[in-house]
Amino acid sequence: MLHMKRSKKVMFVSHSLLNQNSMPKDKGKYPGMVTDLIELLSESGVGLVQLPSAEISFGAPLGRKHKTKDTLDTAPFRKHCKSMASGLMDDIEKYMKAKYQIVGILGLEHSPVEAVHQIDNGNRIVPGKGILMEEIEAEMKKRRFQVPIVGVNINNIYSSLERVQSMMNCA
Repeated sequence: MLHMKRSKKVMFVSHSLLNQNSMPKDKGKYPGMVTDLIELLSESGVGLVQLPSAEISFGAPLGRKHKTKDTLDTAPFRKHCKSMASGLMDDIEKYMKAKYQIVGILGLEHSPVEAVHQIDNGNRIVPGKGILMEEIEAEMKKRRFQVPIVGVNINNIYSSLERVQSMMNCA
């Protein structure tokens, strides 16, 4: 068996990018994972850590209808996302203490939870961050470190792949 040296590079990836089946009905574009993205990441030798789905872990059903950020942004859901962000930062710190390089975090554009720059407000795409991404950024600020975050737009995958590649080149 061939043993290769570990890259010691890790990317944290939105649940929806690794499992399109978990998305609200009529929102996923791929039968399973976002294959174009996974192929790029696989070729780079970066390890992947899947973020849990905030909506599903909060109790939302599979096959649910799309909800807007305003609808989802309740005190209990916000608290849930804050707790998830804290756990994620704990995990990132464990990797960092073990001298791993955190290449970045990949979110899903247009998601009311995982978006980095643009959310779907039900009628159109508007500037904004998803609830979980807001909490991740707040937790990083609190802990005084920064990890690059890139939003993947599955409606414009090739532009997104260029941004991900650029992030990996800087790592």
